Order: sequence, then C-alpha cells, then structure tokens
Amino acid sequence: MTRAIGALVQGLALAGGASLLALAAMVCLSALGAAGRKLGLPLGPLGFSYELIEASLPAIVFATLPLVQWRGAHAEVALFTERLPAGVRRALGVLWHLLAAGLVAVIAWRLGLGMGSKMRSGTTTFSLGLPLWWFYAACLPGAWAMAAVALIRAGILLRGRG
Repeated sequence: MTRAIGALVQGLALAGGASLLALAAMVCLSALGAAGRKLGLPLGPLGFSYELIEASLPAIVFATLPLVQWRGAHAEVALFTERLPAGVRRALGVLWHLLAAGLVAVIAWRLGLGMGSKMRSGTTTFSLGLPLWWFYAACLPGAWAMAAVALIRAGILLRGRG
C-alpha cells in the first residue's frame, strides 16, 4: 500500500511540475513576443499569461504538498525536540501529522464549497473567460491527498514504523 501511495503522490507532484514548466514556457514566449514587438516583428506579449499564472499556481502548490508530507520534508526546527526521548518525538510527530490532516481537510472542504459557489454563479476569468471553478477543482485532488497522507503518516508513526 505504501508503494501505491508513494506513486500517487509522486504522480501528483510530477503533474504539478509539468504544469509549472508549461507556465514558465508561456512566460518566456510572452517575453520573447514583447521583445519581438520592440524589434518590429509581428509579435507581442501574451496578454493572458498573468491570468493563467494567477489561477494555476495554487493548484501546482497543492499538487506538490502530498509528496512533501509523505516524505516528511516540511521545514522543521529541531533545536529543542532533538533532545527529547524518541517516544516524545514520535508523539509530537503524530500530533503534527494529525493537525496537518485536519487543517488541510478544512481547506479542501472550503475549496469544494468555493468551487460550488463559482459553478452556480458562472464566474469566469477576466481575459479568457474560463470558468473559475476549474481552478478550484484543480486544487482539490492535492488538498485531499495531503490530508489523507498526513493521516496515513500519523498511523505509521503510531505503529512505530516511521
């Protein structure tokens, strides 16, 4: 089961990374277009690039968070905890994983409610007219996966395997 979870969170992170690369390529093309216009070429900047970046970055972040949680790679200040007994450190780890699971589950729940609101209202992006709920929906798999992974990691620590 741990291999399947590892593969799932790695796949989400790879999708997020591929999306980030696509956004970076779009920004480069837009910059080249702006430079081409100054050189008299029939090019121009991509006027919608800012809108896509703004709407896509949250989903990219949520896509990478489950892998970070799975690997236990969050930033940590261990100045005080490294001196604590192993059992206390494990209990703190369980507590932090459960806290992360709860907080991200609330965020995912609220994202789902926000998505429903945007679907009902028909809100779209300003320049491209894309339905705004698409971008909320793109955040949900990563958010729910992060919450699930945090719960699983807490369980692994409780069993003394982490």
